[in-house]
Amino acid sequence: MTTAFRPATDADIEAEHRVFCRAEGDLRRRHGFPWVEPPLGWFASIARHLLSTDPERFFVAEEDGGVVGFSAAFQRDDTWFLAALFIDPDYQGQGIGRRLFEMAAKDSPPRRITITDAIQPVSNALYTRYGLIPTTPVLLFEGAPSGLTPDILDPDRPDPGELALLDRVGLGFERSVDHDFWQRQRTCTVWRRDGRAVAYAYRSLTGSIGPLVGLDPVSAAAALRAELRRVQRASVLIPGSARGLVEVAVTAGLRLVPPPGLLLLSPEPSPPTGVAISNYFLY
Repeated sequence: MTTAFRPATDADIEAEHRVFCRAEGDLRRRHGFPWVEPPLGWFASIARHLLSTDPERFFVAEEDGGVVGFSAAFQRDDTWFLAALFIDPDYQGQGIGRRLFEMAAKDSPPRRITITDAIQPVSNALYTRYGLIPTTPVLLFEGAPSGLTPDILDPDRPDPGELALLDRVGLGFERSVDHDFWQRQRTCTVWRRDGRAVAYAYRSLTGSIGPLVGLDPVSAAAALRAELRRVQRASVLIPGSARGLVEVAVTAGLRLVPPPGLLLLSPEPSPPTGVAISNYFLY
């Protein structure tokens, strides 16, 4: 049986969602972790965003005309991020994932990033062979925040120029097209100290916080404290290298939800110290 590979289209999204749910659900259940399928609408919004910004890095694999795997990546400035690589469990171990990775990574810059499940040794081994090295955990914190002292930060509306500056300093690349996407779904706050923008943070109606980016670790931590004081319940994804953000989450009484993820980096990017990510698909 021959596997066919081709660029993804909007018509593939429902099939990609099925592959994602089968692959991720199988992985979680095999390791004894609960799994609840995310809504198709949530998945579709991210897939359509990636198709609109980086269609040349979104591919599917087909067997007998049905989608059995897909990969998606995006490039922002000189940074490439692998957003997704999922293979239906019935078709794993046949080299499909390796081929999809190579297609998404073709002609990409050497500055590369991805996030995986720590409980997925096969994928992590594949990425390591391509120079993406597991560098720090990605930790999900949830709960009802409490006991937070106020910081001297002032909230303000987002300004595109300030968001770009914060991204360049905190992440190393700009994300204007991603901000357009996030601002249609979440509330964005720029946090100021003495009038200067020192961090931004996005917050959903359900209390999910992220992305959050600070000029420095102290400013990022202050912004997270300020955001946590606004919600009754919160969830936030924090790289373990962002020690100050982890300390804020723990101090606020949030609990660590397993399993952890892994942030994989090529040699150039440094582990982030003032960043909370939006999700595994968009960093």
